[in-house]
Amino acid sequence: MRNFTLTAAVALFAAVSLAAQTPGDERSVATIAGSPLHDFGIKKTKVSPVLVRAAEHPYATDGLKDCKSIAAAVVELNLALGRDVDAPTDGKKPSEATELSMDAGQDTINSLIPGRFIIRRISGAADAQRKARSVVYAASVRRGFLKGLGDAKGCKWPAAPRVK
Repeated sequence: MRNFTLTAAVALFAAVSLAAQTPGDERSVATIAGSPLHDFGIKKTKVSPVLVRAAEHPYATDGLKDCKSIAAAVVELNLALGRDVDAPTDGKKPSEATELSMDAGQDTINSLIPGRFIIRRISGAADAQRKARSVVYAASVRRGFLKGLGDAKGCKWPAAPRVK
């Protein structure tokens, strides 16, 4: 039990220091290492106000008179959500080794907390994550709606889907 406590303390210390350094995306080392902080409710899940606004009215057309306004709305969502499926890429993908390392790291961190599911429920972390995912989903729907609207108006990318 003493070894487990020591391992958990070291992992929590690493999580705190890594999480403080880099706010990366969902698959970053800092986010994986910092997941115990979210599990215990020490670090709260934050959702961008841009995503919250988009999720509140995903099909609203107010202020979307021309391609320029639609493109601006899409770009704002791209900055908050990350790249869209039709965005140009540099062709680089994470290697298989990188993906396996990230998965192993996530599994290791998650296994250090006994009763993680119950802790996440009690601390509110599970509910906060569910709400955040719902907002991200609705904002993604909004981005798709905007691109469809832009396509119907004859707009070019990013206000409409990119045609390859």
